[in-house]
Amino acid sequence: MSIRELRLNYSRKEHGISHKSEAYKLMSKHYPSRHEPHDNFMYAFLCFVYEGINRIENIKKKMRPLFIAATSQVLVSDEDVEEYFLSAKKEKLILIQSDKSIELTTEGKKLVEVSYYHNLYTSHYMRLFFSEKTVMSATALFLIILSIMKILIGLQLGSHAMLTEGFENLTDLFKIIIIVVISFKLKKDRIASIIIIGMMLFTGFTLVWSGIEALLNPTPIIPTIQSYIIGIVSIILNLGLLFLKSMVGRISGNISLLSDSKDAQLNMRISGGVLIGLTFAIFKIYFVDALVGIIIAILVFIDGIAIIRELLVKEEDFDITSIKVYADNLYHTRLTSYILGSIRRENLTMEQLLSNFEIGLAAGRLYYEGFADFFYTELGPNIAKKHLHQLLEGKYIEQTNKTLFLTQKGLKAFYKTKEKEFRQRAQNIASGRRITLKTMACFLFLVGFILIIIFAPQINQWLNSF
Repeated sequence: MSIRELRLNYSRKEHGISHKSEAYKLMSKHYPSRHEPHDNFMYAFLCFVYEGINRIENIKKKMRPLFIAATSQVLVSDEDVEEYFLSAKKEKLILIQSDKSIELTTEGKKLVEVSYYHNLYTSHYMRLFFSEKTVMSATALFLIILSIMKILIGLQLGSHAMLTEGFENLTDLFKIIIIVVISFKLKKDRIASIIIIGMMLFTGFTLVWSGIEALLNPTPIIPTIQSYIIGIVSIILNLGLLFLKSMVGRISGNISLLSDSKDAQLNMRISGGVLIGLTFAIFKIYFVDALVGIIIAILVFIDGIAIIRELLVKEEDFDITSIKVYADNLYHTRLTSYILGSIRRENLTMEQLLSNFEIGLAAGRLYYEGFADFFYTELGPNIAKKHLHQLLEGKYIEQTNKTLFLTQKGLKAFYKTKEKEFRQRAQNIASGRRITLKTMACFLFLVGFILIIIFAPQINQWLNSF
């Protein structure tokens, strides 16, 4: 049976995997780091054997071009394949025949099947998460939560500024209506994007106006711990929205969501500026708040005008990839690693590299579903070619007689990527139950947050004692 035939037998209701199921226990046994097949290439090795490729040299050849966006591994080396071979042999997932051909054991076949079904099942819900409906719902919920927080704290502190800011956040729900009606319903995506960027530029103008007014007529700012909490919560929520909007916008090709991710970035900058202003206000230095606001406004104008210029070009000249967003970092990092690693491994022309990428991405999509391209269906040779040209322009790669070579700059970037990869792979090796630094940091943050809320009046009194 092939992987494609497995898909014909797939039923989400029948093959959904719970943490208590035997299938999940099987994956936990053989994928000990995070119990997920998409975190490693061991699963791909087993898939190739499952498909009937039973010679180690042929498996190496098939695995060399593999591209999986969801992993931190640069690419698969021959040494990696040898490692998977020995590991699979030790764990009794494969059998070595007298002619040195490889076959899966019953447990090996079962592991491939449950892993593939798990990838299908998980990809389905990940696509729902990275959907336009999800991002709109998350944005609306975020605005309501933040508005209620600001209004309640404004009432508690008797702060008219905080109350005004809370009600202004509620008016941001208008942007959701613009995207849903003009972009989703009327299919006027670029018009919706221009309106959103226009509103962002208007926010920048108001920042400049209020900043200049504050510089000419400075007024005391009263720092409170509640203001710090709101600022930090706002940054965290906006960071999540920034990632979600940019990912969904890039995946769906929706320009208005890409533009709205810029607005989330603006909100993060404003919240960061507020925190800086509050910190200086503790020491009675009030002009910094206004100055930071003006600097943020200048950055807004630079970003906003650049996007408007891109949106106003003719339809046939418009390139959606020219709008740079946060999610691009994920794809660019993986593409950079893949391209640099491929060139370092063997002599390749641009055509050969792009052909390998196309073959490797197709195999990745077959076995790993949405985790191969991280749900970005437009990812392909054309995107890789653009990125390859960027690396050539950046002097990471040079071309001699059509053959690609790494420069010293490219070689250094490759080794940094490999260093990060090996560190991550070392951390992923299970060694029993252990408390990680991330777990400890989250625990300390939670404890600190609770203590701050409990002792807020005393902290406010201390802040105003300077």
